[in-house]
Formats: sequence, C-alpha cells, structure tokens
Amino acid sequence: MKPVRNHLKLLTAAACFLFAAATGFSGEEKTAAFPFYKDIILPEHPNDISVFTIDADIWRELRLDTVIQAGIRIVGPDGEFRPFDIWPEDGYELVYVARDYSDATITGFETLPDGSVRISASLTTQRFSDLDDAQVVGLRIKTRAKDFDKKVKVYDGSGNNLIAEGAFLDYSSRVNLRNDTITFPAPVPVKESSFVIVMDNYTEIKDSPRFRVVEGDSSIVEQEKYRESPKIDGIELQVAGKNPTRVKRPVSSPVTILSREKKGNTTVVKFSNGSAWLDSITVDSSDVFFSRPYRLYDDSGNSVSTGTVRKLDTAAFHTSPFDRVIPVLNSFSKDRANMNRSKFWTLELDNGEYNELKDLEIIANESVFQVRFLSVEPPASGETDASRSGYRVYYGGKAPYVAPPPEFREAAASLDKLKYPVRADSTLSAQKENPEWDPSASPASARDWGLVYKIIMAAAALAVFVILLFSVKKIDKVEG
Repeated sequence: MKPVRNHLKLLTAAACFLFAAATGFSGEEKTAAFPFYKDIILPEHPNDISVFTIDADIWRELRLDTVIQAGIRIVGPDGEFRPFDIWPEDGYELVYVARDYSDATITGFETLPDGSVRISASLTTQRFSDLDDAQVVGLRIKTRAKDFDKKVKVYDGSGNNLIAEGAFLDYSSRVNLRNDTITFPAPVPVKESSFVIVMDNYTEIKDSPRFRVVEGDSSIVEQEKYRESPKIDGIELQVAGKNPTRVKRPVSSPVTILSREKKGNTTVVKFSNGSAWLDSITVDSSDVFFSRPYRLYDDSGNSVSTGTVRKLDTAAFHTSPFDRVIPVLNSFSKDRANMNRSKFWTLELDNGEYNELKDLEIIANESVFQVRFLSVEPPASGETDASRSGYRVYYGGKAPYVAPPPEFREAAASLDKLKYPVRADSTLSAQKENPEWDPSASPASARDWGLVYKIIMAAAALAVFVILLFSVKKIDKVEG
C-alpha cells in the first residue's frame, strides 16, 4: 500500500499549497492590471473624505472608450481598495444670472435737430419681486429693419449719467452680422430702472436708385434723395438676479497643432489637447473681423459641433467673446463612452470668398475633475487616531469597465451629498511605474477580488481535505 500512502502525501501537500495560496494572496496582485501609480499626499490634518485633482499624467493613460472610473483604483495603507467617485471640480459663485427679457414702457420719443433720437423707457418691477437683488444688466432694441449702423448711448432716468454705450447695427445684406443688444458694464437695480436711450444719426438722408431730369437741360440728371429711419418696435430690458450658482472651474490652455492645410476654400486644422476632457475651444485670429462656418470632428470622424464663429473688434463695437467659442457636444456614441475625450480633433473652417485667418489660435477649455475617496482608517489597538499615509492611486491599463459592487455605489452616493464646493486638499506625487504590473491582468471591478479569491481557494482546500478524509477511511477498510 506504499503507492497509496505516497499518493495521499501528494494530495496533502497540494491541500497545504491551496491553504497557503488562500492566505498568502498579496495586495500587489490586485493592482497588477494598472501600469502606473502615484502616491496620494494627504494634508497634515485630513478629513475622513479626501480629494485630489486628476492631472495630465492620469488623463493621458485613461482609455477613451470607457468611463473614467474604469481606469482608476484607490488603494489604502492596508492594500485594500477604497470606495471613490469622480466629479467635476466646481463650487458656488455669486453671479448675475439672466432671468428674463421684459418689455419696457416707452414714455418718450424725441427726434433732435442733428438727426439723433432720444427715447425714454422704464420697467415695471412687480413681476420681478421674487428675485433677490434684481438688477437690469442690459437692453435690447427691437426692430425688423435691415442694413443700418447706429451708435447708442444709455443714460439713467435723468439723462445725465452715462450707463453704457455700444452699436446697434445690421449688415445682413453683406455678411451675417447683427447686434441689437447693449450690455451694461455694471448692473442697475430694478428700482432705478428708468433709462434714456440716445441713438445718433437715427434719420439719414440716402441716395435713391431713382433719378430725375433737371428742367431746361435734358443732359443733366439728379439722383433723388430720401430720409430713412429704422422703425423701433420696442425696448426690452434684461433682468437678472445676484444668486448663488454652481459653476464649473474650467482651465484653458493652448492646444498642440498636429497639422494645418487648405482644401479649396476650407482650412482644416488637426489638433490635440492630450486626451483631457474638452468642453469647448476658443478660436481667435489677428484679423479684426471674421465670420466662418465651422465643423468639429473627433478622432473617429464623428461630428461633435457645427455652427459659425464670429469676431468684430473695432473702437465702436466688440462682439462677445462667446461668439468665438465652439462647444463640444456630449452626444451618445456606441463607440465611445466619453464623447468629450479624443486622441485628436479636426476643425474645418469655411473661408468662402475670404482669405485664411491670420495667426490662427485655438485654446482648449477643459473641465477639471476631482476624485473623492474614503481616507478613514480604523485605529489600531491602543491608538486614538488612524494612520493616514500610504494611500495610492493606480491608473492606466486596458481592462474593460465592470460596474462596481453595491457597497461602492452606496459610498459614491454619500460622497455626492457633500456640501459644495469641495476643495482638492490632497496632492499627487510624480508618476511611478507599478513593479507588479502584468499586461494580462484584468481588474474585474472595484471590489477587492483578493478576498473572493481567498474564499474560493479555501473552499477548494476544504474540498480536497474532505476527499482525503474519505480516501483514508476507504484505505483503512481495505487494509483492515
């Protein structure tokens, strides 16, 4: 029976190996799917929830075809995964938020000898009584007229104190450009919302396309004249309130131009912002005026934005900086979970009959994201506080995203209830290579699968011992 005894020894050795494997699973094996990590440097007196900002190194290593959470794991000092969530870094600011345009009552309309016009207008405040600290932040002159160019000055109700000035113009027969809004540099309280609007050169004498023959000499003709004034259909006042508003904290930086070429009347620019999350781009040029239809594509050729960018920069009139901003629309695509991230972007500008833009500049307007994670450790026996060192963020790799277990989702829901704004109180070390990285490894989820592995291996070891036990009993019966 020696062969049987030897066989039992081998089975016993295998069982011991299973128990050793079950109890000896290292924390490094759980992070083997991530090629890089950074140490998280917590403040001297950290909270139970710590926050850091996702930097350019992490963005560069995150996959484009899955959600951000898939490529990040937070590991505590004990080698266990920590629940975390990712949110745009934002906060509350006191800003004037436009509530509505409201028709003003025109109380006076006077044409002056120099051809200008003086309009008196006021606002009834009752409808805005529910808006805290209501302000008038601008006005709009309503008209259906085309092709005109007037200078406008807005005074307070006395007509003595200048509030704002700007241009009231329409060039629609020549180019797609129109402005009928005067924005106030400083808001005016609703209770003081009586205004005097002075528009110069309101009535102009223009040449008519018609001609007439001067009596007495059939060889002389005179061009007829006519008086023209754009009909004012009304005045609207823009009312806003100084209210706390949650806003993103954006960051703007120049992009890397990969290529630029002219295809017919179209300028095609290929650029990159390092795979970071892109909210919009700002297009500018040294040209004083431009108006260009555009199309923006991601690296898969998906159209993410279309429209027209405009600029008019003169002493009398400036278009809004927002007219040069191209938004990146976060539309759904089955090929990409993050439509606002791309290896590169392609911008097409239609020049029409104009030359290419001089000194073309593209600025990336990017969202800033922060990671919030649980940084509380149970104190060891005899200690009054827990150690807060040894936290790391692992990232990168090619593992597909799997939804986190329920306890992680519950923790994320709690993190979402934090009072805004949440400041990034932690910093990150330089990027380091993970010595345990295994390209074939794959983290199935944010769960500590090491524990699951231990349970499975322990169960396998127990099963082996049960088999051994029955085998020994059978052998004893045979030998007996």
